[in-house]
Amino acid sequence: MTASSDTTARPGEAPVLHLRMADDGRSIAVSRTNLSDTHWSQVATLVAGSLPRHDRPLLVGADQIISRAGTLQGLLRQLCARLDPDEHVTNLLLRLREDQQTVAGLLADTAEARPAPDISASEHRIIRELRPFQNRDVDRLWNMRHGANFSVPGAGKTTVTYAIHLRERAIGRVDRLLVIAPLSAFEAWEEEAVKVIDPPLTTTRWTGTLERDADVLIVNYQRLRNALSDLAGWMHDHNVHLVVDEAHRAKRGSLGEWGRSLLALAPLAIRRDILTGTPAPNHPRDLIALLDILWPGGMASRFAPRAALTSEPTVDAMTAMNDFVRPLYVRTSKEDLHLPPVTFMPVRPVQMKPLQKDIYDAMLKRYAGLITLGQGDAQMFARLGEVTMYLIQAASSPQLLASAAGSARSYRFPPLTIPPGSQLGRMIETYAEHEVPAKIAEACKIVFRNAQETLPRKTLVWSNFPGNLLALEQQLSALNPAIVYGGIPSAEEAEPGVRTREREISRFREDPDCKVLLANPAAMAEGVSLHHVCHDAVYIDRTFNAGQYLQSLDRIHRLGLREDTETRIYLLSAAGTIDDRVNSRLETKMTRLAQMLADPGLVSLALPDDEDFGPVLDDDLDLQEVLAHLAGAVD
Repeated sequence: MTASSDTTARPGEAPVLHLRMADDGRSIAVSRTNLSDTHWSQVATLVAGSLPRHDRPLLVGADQIISRAGTLQGLLRQLCARLDPDEHVTNLLLRLREDQQTVAGLLADTAEARPAPDISASEHRIIRELRPFQNRDVDRLWNMRHGANFSVPGAGKTTVTYAIHLRERAIGRVDRLLVIAPLSAFEAWEEEAVKVIDPPLTTTRWTGTLERDADVLIVNYQRLRNALSDLAGWMHDHNVHLVVDEAHRAKRGSLGEWGRSLLALAPLAIRRDILTGTPAPNHPRDLIALLDILWPGGMASRFAPRAALTSEPTVDAMTAMNDFVRPLYVRTSKEDLHLPPVTFMPVRPVQMKPLQKDIYDAMLKRYAGLITLGQGDAQMFARLGEVTMYLIQAASSPQLLASAAGSARSYRFPPLTIPPGSQLGRMIETYAEHEVPAKIAEACKIVFRNAQETLPRKTLVWSNFPGNLLALEQQLSALNPAIVYGGIPSAEEAEPGVRTREREISRFREDPDCKVLLANPAAMAEGVSLHHVCHDAVYIDRTFNAGQYLQSLDRIHRLGLREDTETRIYLLSAAGTIDDRVNSRLETKMTRLAQMLADPGLVSLALPDDEDFGPVLDDDLDLQEVLAHLAGAVD
């Protein structure tokens, strides 16, 4: 499909800028005829941000063309040049021009309502009766043409999305559905396609090849990059509805691999929907990347209030952000679901035992020297990310730091480097012979107490560290624990007979003798429902990742709970450690998100009260908290 760059001068003919869909199906090849080298350099700098290499066509993302379309048209008029797009690019630009008009109408509150089609006589129909708030969301998202569903987990975002898809399908606007989702959410998309729709839509997972006849294609984030070319070609052959589930995973936008891939695919979709209950888990800037996937080329995000994107936005700035984004999303809150409230159990800060405290204090002093580094140091952010995790590990269980912990127990960061034979090294290596970590002991006490109640209660235990989960698996063996973390493969990747995440989750749900599920938020914070069998969760440790925490809470607190259900959350915190800083930042982040989404219920989920995962450090304020904690070791 790519055209060669034709620089042959044709006297009397106007300069021409050619736009052709490139062979990869997602980029636009830009070439020229009768355009001087000087003018060609101007065009290239504008659309690609760099000078052209010889006379080869420029390969530019469709979102770049969109974001610079107005300026490009002005430049071409100035150069007396005309634009020559091929059929694919013409259709793409026409659709995106309509999108620009749509988003302008939504933001100005002048958009016209779309008549909803009667799908009762369509090939596929919804057979589940939607709840009032779901019907409300379907109607609003339908009118948006491209929509963001920021409803809390458990509100039925998958069902709502299928309902919208069938409407679009009924009017012939789309004929395929592409879902980008974490592995843990695949089951929901596959089950809902059968339970909600009659006759069911056919679903398939991308495993390296395309099953082109399936109605719904599901791809996980980790495989998205390798699937790009296949997906782009497929999207040219069909009218595709793109859905990005757990879209907060792409919050880094063009700076992250997943964000770049989605930005490349988004312009090719006829309809786009993004789904997440935590659209800006750390800062309003997170939302900008998601809006650029929904409305490519910055056609919506360029209107965002700049004051809300500063490091520490004011309440007024957050109110302005809420006013800006409100027309572009729907949100069903916990209050809308009429869920019984979460009870945060009064757990006093856990006092570390003597040896654990000695190890923690020694590590704190060891790393206190980092505060002398310049805060502009390029390596500081990454280095302090490692240190933060070491401190959270030490506050949780010093055994995690031991060199003999083994790869199965290791976290993703480099192993802790301690001089051989040092007192700190000896304390860490022999720790397990002397103490049971205070938080591990407290978690076991809670789990056993729940299992021994008159009506035994199952418990979900969260830790970011596989080593903690494996230690608990041994200590709680009498309760037949299930376990889910990165080392447990999904069914898609496992050999027959091997323990998988899906089988472990099913065992926890269905086996009355399995009283506890040990889980890692990175592996199971999203897409899994446990609320019918489990109403207690214990957090051994938390990180600065607010999105992971919010998502994990909703595994046991979601639509379908009985009114008299008591959901109990235990947040374990080691007194005088990095845990205090993490708790404070999580509270701040959720307060900010609540202001942006006008959902005060989010604030109550941060901490019970003052008396009682992604990147480790998401922003400079996380960094400041770690530095302040290290500074305390110097004072």
